[in-house]
Amino acid sequence: MKSGAVSRILVVKPSSLGDILHVFPALQLLRKHFPCAELDFLINPEFDALLDYSPFPVRRRIHFERRKLAGLLSGPAEFFKLVRALRRERYDLVVDFQGLFRSAFFAWIARHRAGAVCGFAAPREKAARFFYARRAAVKTMHAVEKNVELADFAAGSGEKVPDVEIPPPAVPSPVAERMRKPFVVVFPGARWPSKCFPAELFSGIMRRIGTAAPETAFILAGSGTDAPRAAAVLEKLPEGFPVTDMTGRSSLPELFELVRNADAVLSNDSGPMHVAALLKRPVFSFFGPTDPRKTGPWGQENRVFRAGAPCAPCMNKTCPRNETICHRIDPEAVSAAVLKQILRKEENQ
Repeated sequence: MKSGAVSRILVVKPSSLGDILHVFPALQLLRKHFPCAELDFLINPEFDALLDYSPFPVRRRIHFERRKLAGLLSGPAEFFKLVRALRRERYDLVVDFQGLFRSAFFAWIARHRAGAVCGFAAPREKAARFFYARRAAVKTMHAVEKNVELADFAAGSGEKVPDVEIPPPAVPSPVAERMRKPFVVVFPGARWPSKCFPAELFSGIMRRIGTAAPETAFILAGSGTDAPRAAAVLEKLPEGFPVTDMTGRSSLPELFELVRNADAVLSNDSGPMHVAALLKRPVFSFFGPTDPRKTGPWGQENRVFRAGAPCAPCMNKTCPRNETICHRIDPEAVSAAVLKQILRKEENQ
């Protein structure tokens, strides 16, 4: 598709945090191919602040109010409100990166020129493909690469995964600015119970690093729902250990800047893990029920640790056998890898 033929683009990717970040390299490609185009984005308002960091500046943010749409009383009014917002502009290109029936439907219902709606040939929900005028048969496995393939198909650009350019800090992090170096940000929570590795693993790694590199400080971070898991980690650390608990106390932009300043990030498979990968911070992550080949941290500096359980990846939010075999990670191996990263950085300074 010729660059001059596209003046307005609509991207559909309502959620989640990590999934939206996986689209950023694709947005970088679209911006490169359509430098004069304006971009609108259909997104869950919970993740609106992420678009402050979009490598393709977003002109209009159209909110997908999922809870209101599902409400018996609020649903009809919210539906027509969303339809009006989607039909306010005429789009030359509409790309559905979500691949669900509802996301494809709203991509199709937006006001657009003929043949403008693009999506995956094999979307997450098969019925979604019937709303696409153009379907990309992607060949790669990782979510980042798949999204870039779809964007490349939509643009006809022949590009590979681009290097993402994250805008300058939107909100500074006072905590990061006053932290002594080096410091490690730790994310002990995740959306699925099966993705949450035990507090003993996190505290064990932190203690080992603290013993070998006593100048290292730690920050526990995450959303308010992660507070109980952060508290469990804190309980297993000795008194006076150099740790600051910021769980539930940071806005999304503040979290971005906290991670941007970190020397290393220790995390479950979670949205903040993808924030760190996007910002090119060294990530040391734990994977059990999910497949890092598809949704692992993107980048060369990152390490994934797995227990090698025969049933993984099972993609179950809770273990049907109530076992923890996929959570049996050796803390010594992880702490050694993190220490190597910290010491290497100190040597280069």
